[in-house]
Amino acid sequence: LCGCYGTKYKPLTNCLNCGRIVCEREGLDDYCHFCGYFIADYRVIDAGDAKSNSALRHKERLLEFDRTSAARTQIHDDQEDYFVASTSMWCSEQEQGDALAKEEDRQKKLHEKQKQ
Repeated sequence: LCGCYGTKYKPLTNCLNCGRIVCEREGLDDYCHFCGYFIADYRVIDAGDAKSNSALRHKERLLEFDRTSAARTQIHDDQEDYFVASTSMWCSEQEQGDALAKEEDRQKKLHEKQKQ
């Protein structure tokens, strides 16, 4: 009995009855230490079963989505230009130029006030 729940040793699977995570030190083909449900080795499931093959493919697909979620995620913020319109992707080049000129004028006036 380890009790690390897959934090210290590699997690293998979880109990299908209560959800307790089983680590490699506790092993498979044993009963759950919490609820007593038998935890079978998921890798020795009958390979000819169409449902288990479909479930395993779906599991691998979800794990791949989880691994690549940051690479697939792009956020376009409509409020992005609230503070800086000169770099907004929603403004035209002319609007960006006008906003940049206004920002430069504002910075110049701010520096002149600070010098006084």
